[in-house]
This record gives sequence, C-alpha cells and structure tokens, in this order.
Amino acid sequence: MQEPLLTPEPYVKVALPVPMRTLFEYKVPKAIALRHTLSPGMRLKVPFGKQTRLGIIVELCYQTDWDAEQIKPFTSLHDETSIMPEPIIDLCKWASRYYHHPIGDVFFHALPAMLRKGESDNFRSEIWWVITEEGKKVQLDELKRAPKQHAFFDVLKAHPNGLSPHIMRLHDLQSPVAKALEDKGLIQRDLRHFSKNAEHHGHQKHVPPTLNHEQTIAVRELTSQLGHFNVTLLDGITGSGKTEVYLRLIEQVIAKEQQVLVLVPEIGLTPQTLRRFEDRFNTDIVLLHSNMSDRERLDGWLMARSGKAKVIIGTRSSIFVPAPYLSLLILDEEHDASYKQQDGFRFHTRDLALIRAKSINACVVLGSATPSYESLHNAKQKKFHWIKLRSRAGNAKIPSMERIDLRGKTLINGLCESSLERINTHLNRKEQVLIFLNRRGYAPTLMCHDCGWIANCKHCDVNLTVHKRANKLHCHHCGYQEALLNQCGECQSHEIFTIGEGTEQIESQLSNVFKETPVLRIDRDSTSRKESLNTITQKIHEHDKAILVGTQMLAKGHHFPNVTLVIVMDADVGLFSSDFRGMERTAQLITQVAGRAGRASKPGHVLLQTYHPDHPSIESLCSLGYEYFANQGLQERKALEMPPYLHQILIRSESADEEQSYLLLEQLRDEAERHIKHFNYPIRLLGPYSAIIVRKAGQHRYILTFKSANRAPLHQLISQLAQSLERNPLTRKVRYAIDVDPLETY
Repeated sequence: MQEPLLTPEPYVKVALPVPMRTLFEYKVPKAIALRHTLSPGMRLKVPFGKQTRLGIIVELCYQTDWDAEQIKPFTSLHDETSIMPEPIIDLCKWASRYYHHPIGDVFFHALPAMLRKGESDNFRSEIWWVITEEGKKVQLDELKRAPKQHAFFDVLKAHPNGLSPHIMRLHDLQSPVAKALEDKGLIQRDLRHFSKNAEHHGHQKHVPPTLNHEQTIAVRELTSQLGHFNVTLLDGITGSGKTEVYLRLIEQVIAKEQQVLVLVPEIGLTPQTLRRFEDRFNTDIVLLHSNMSDRERLDGWLMARSGKAKVIIGTRSSIFVPAPYLSLLILDEEHDASYKQQDGFRFHTRDLALIRAKSINACVVLGSATPSYESLHNAKQKKFHWIKLRSRAGNAKIPSMERIDLRGKTLINGLCESSLERINTHLNRKEQVLIFLNRRGYAPTLMCHDCGWIANCKHCDVNLTVHKRANKLHCHHCGYQEALLNQCGECQSHEIFTIGEGTEQIESQLSNVFKETPVLRIDRDSTSRKESLNTITQKIHEHDKAILVGTQMLAKGHHFPNVTLVIVMDADVGLFSSDFRGMERTAQLITQVAGRAGRASKPGHVLLQTYHPDHPSIESLCSLGYEYFANQGLQERKALEMPPYLHQILIRSESADEEQSYLLLEQLRDEAERHIKHFNYPIRLLGPYSAIIVRKAGQHRYILTFKSANRAPLHQLISQLAQSLERNPLTRKVRYAIDVDPLETY
C-alpha cells in the first residue's frame, strides 16, 4: 500500500514589528506551497489591518486555535531561503520570553536595518584601489611634495591585496587623493564583489609579546575549555594584558576555521581593537556598530553569516549576528553598563551571550579589570571559572594612588594648587597628563547673581548645561537647546554666571595656563563627527607631552603609553548617589581611569581630588584595591537583600499627564497584589514612586518595582501583568516599559 504524501504545513506563525506580545497566524497560499519550501527565518508580506507588512516566519504549523475561515493568507514570499539561522531564531524567542518584550520587535531588532526594510540579503560590489605595474617602480620619496598622496601610497604598499573603502576610512584616506594617483598611472580601480575579496592585512606586522607567568596560565586554562560550553571571568587589572590573552585564544580558533565574536562596550573602542587584530591575523575581520552605514553593517552581517569572516568585532546588538562556526564569545569590559539596552527592547548582551553560547556549545570569556558584582558573585558561586591577572604586562608597574584633601583649599577651575604643580612637573619631563571629569560642556549650571534664577530645561526637571564654544544651553536628557543667554530670564539682570566645571571649561583654562602644551579633549561633543576620535587619539600618540581632558570615554580600554599622571577631579561623585549601584560604578570608573597611568616603562601616579578622603569606600579602594572593595560591597548587598542576591523587575510608566502615569501603575499594583495573594508568590512590591527626574522630555515618569529571591514566580507574575497591560485602555495615553534585571533603578 502506497504511503500518503505529506502536505506542507497550511499555516505559518509570523513575527511582526508591532507592540504586541504574540505571533500572528496566516494561511499558506496553495500556489506558494506548491512552488516553495517554507522554513522559519524567511521574510514574507502579510495583510495587517488596512496595510501590508513585512514579517518573519517563526513557526510552521498544521493546526490553529482560530476559525480557519477567519485566517487570511499571506500576500507574498520575500525570500527563497531563510535569512535567519535556527540558533538566532531560538535566541530571539528566549529573549522575548525573558525580557517580556513583543516578539516581533525582538526579531526585527536582530536584523540589519536594510533587511528590516525589505532589501535583499546579497553582497554588493565596491571599488578597491591597487598598485599598477608603473606604480610598483615608484619610490615613496618621489611623492614627498604631495604629502596626502605619499600617505595614501604608503598605506597601499602595506596592503598588496588592495585598499577597500573600509581600510581607506580607517586610515582617513580620501577618494580625491586616489583619483590624483590614478591620473598619474600609479594606481587603478578594481571592482570587486564584497564577499569574495575580503581584506587580508595581517602578515604578522607585530611580533607577539612574550607572555608573563599569569598570562601563560590563563591562556593554557582557557585553551583547555575551547570546544564546549563554559563561562570564564578573566579578572585582570588594567594593563595586565587581557587583550593579548584574547589574541592567543583567537589564534587557535582561527586555526580550526571557526569564528569568534568579540564584543566591546563603546563604538570608540572598535577601530583600535580592529587595528590590533589586523596586525596579528591574516584573516577576514568585520566590524559591526551604529556609526557604520546601513550598507556597511549589512555587508559585515553577511560576511559573518557566510562563515567567511572569522573574527567579528561589534557593540551591544552584535550578539544577534549569525555565525555558523561560532565557538568563542569574548565580552571585553564586561562590567560596562553600555551592554544593557536602556530603552525599547531592554536586553543585556552578557546574558544573551551566555544563552547563545550554551545553545551552540561555545566558550564565553568575560574580561574586566573591574568585574560587575553579578559576575563576581557568579564566580564566587563557582558558576563561572575565575582567572585572575594581578601583574601588569611587560615592565609596567601598577600606578600609585594618592588622595588630595580639598577641604579648605582654593580651587582654580576645579583643580587645587598641588594638582597644578604636579601637572607641571610631569609635563616638564615630557610626559602626558590625563584629567578625568565625567561632565561634558562648559558648566552644568547658569545662574543669576541678583535673583538666583537658574536656566532650566522647558521639558525636563533639570538644569541646562552651558556649552560656551557652541554658544548654547543644552539639555543632556532630552536634547533641547537654546541660545546662550547674556541676561537673566527673570529679572533681566546681566549679572549671570556659571557654576561648576565641565570638560570644555577645563580644556579652555588649561590651554591658557600651559600655553606650550597641546590640550586635547575627549568627550561626546568633541568626538561626535565620524573618525574624530581616531584623529584625537592619533594626536595623543604624536605628542610627547600633552594634557588629555575627558569623560568616561577616556576610561575604557585606551592605551596611552606616555600618560604618567591621572587626576580624578570629582572622586566623590558617587558616594551619596540615590542609586544603590552608585558606589560600584564610581569605583569602576576611578579604577579604570587610574589604569591609564604608567602603562609602559614609566611609573604612573593617580591623584584623587576629594572632600571625603577618610570615607571608608574611598579609603578601601585606594589602599586595598577593587577586589577588596567589591567583596565589601557584595556583603552589604547580601545584608540589604539587593541584587545579585535577589532578582528585580521594574515597570516604568510615562505620560504627559502625570495623574494618568501614576494611575496606570497604581492599578497594576492592585492587580499584582491579588495575584501574589492568590498564588502565594514570594514577591515584594515597591511603589509606584516617581523617578529621580520626574519630568523628562515632557513626560512624567513613575516606577513600580518587583523583587524576589526566586526568578520563576517573578517572571510568571510579570507575564500575567504584561497581558493585562496590553488590554488596559490607559495604555493608549501612557507608555510603559518592562525592565528585567535593571541597571538603572531610579
């Protein structure tokens, strides 16, 4: 008897980019079922209300709970094959469940922008520049009178396979310069398919340094763990050579024709990471971050998905990049808050990295000089393997740390006299000085001397920041700007003045004091233009003596070998924070920025300007180091029953109508209390309470906190409340967000 033929699944469940926590079911048109084999991860067009939307197939099914007559057929199929592999589909499903976020939004977040808009998943062609036969005969000296052409030709000679647009951007090389060399017959264009001629620039330009004893042990232990799922916390002080440990591991992964995903917290760190990797590996390396164009990001994504790119370097959302041969995930500066998305889909890259690695049997390395309390807790509980690096690489020594008591002292633009003297001493030795102040702009407040009026934001409960160079007042919370005032907004007096200092003011004043020394500022304002951070860091390396002024951007992973003095201007900033993580973040920032000093052969010194030199936190950090400080912090968290010893979920509301914003969470609390009582959930509630900045961008914000020692009942309750929120008519006027494992609780 002949076996009956299996018919294709008649229904598909589709993810759509809409704020609803459900998949949508559609019939498979017979004509499409006969001609195509459907699979999860394919895009299609579906009718949705009066519109047609692009969606992604998540599941195929034979049955439906709906009336079959009411289910519409989808309109058309957008792809011949799946564009999203199964591990990424599974990761999106998990993320949607864990973070209680609309599943369609999660799936579309995981795709590059061009694929979200319906573009095809094909590579593009691009123009490369290669040396002609005539160009090979030319000596560099012959181009000395044309410095830009000389620089272009010099870089091209170091890349015999040709210069791609990407490498031109990396070295700040311009197309008009290439055209001038082309006119001379020295170089020519070569149109190449992006995927078939990726950039091989390694050639072992730099000989790997000799590992010290601790690095050798770390590489040996991590190598033994490759090939199966495990998580290692690489806890290494600043300058201990964590990156060299990464590089040795990556070498072994590449040798096996496998892939590595290297995650960094900031866009600014990706170019320097790329350069170091390119100097070591003769393989395809791609970058993925938000400063790239949509086309560039799609090309990098395609290179990773094809398996051709063996090393993928990216920021937060790169955790979703498909990589069929992925065997190692590295999170550098794993403690950094940038790994947590703070709006929309509020995921944490570290958590997703662990889930993804477990599903594909890959190894995870979490690297930091100041590990997060969560990672330290997991290491102490033996959930993570814990490797410590407590010696600096090479001949570098750990910098000395000194507290400068500001009580009773006169400050000159935020710096005391002894700090200025120390700056002068180091500059006279042709060394560099780094001044850290985590406030950008010229000053945080503009005030009237006669009536006490303060320039406030019209849309937020905060003061406007003075930006003197741009001649504006700027709100750093909502982006509101207005022209810099020269008279009081209340009494019209011209006696207005600034209070406090920002990086722009410090840069300006130090330029006047140290006229012969370049003063370079690194903050979000000075690096807003593309490649501007590369330009500034290049200047730092060009000068023997210089003063670097900057915000936390300076604290993250930069290597400035001639910096021997670091001054932390406002070391007290987190001592009295309303956020329970305030001291943890302050200690991490101070430790990280202090680690920029003495990274080469010259000894480093760190000065902490403080009004509380005897504060136990400041004292323990300076005298006993970050690990001791963090252990004390963990004991306090345990005693106070705070994360990581219990789990938190926040629900935030915001609305132009303050009463409605509060009312939504008040109703939600009443419902939550009924569920807790009925199911006997071991959950505590706090709120609704107002956010520290109640009004932001014209929206009044409130928070409801859920706490429990057990994750399961907490997520069960939030799942029930999420469904209730979707039905609540107040949500037409009030926006809400569910924040699982929040890093900001105020």
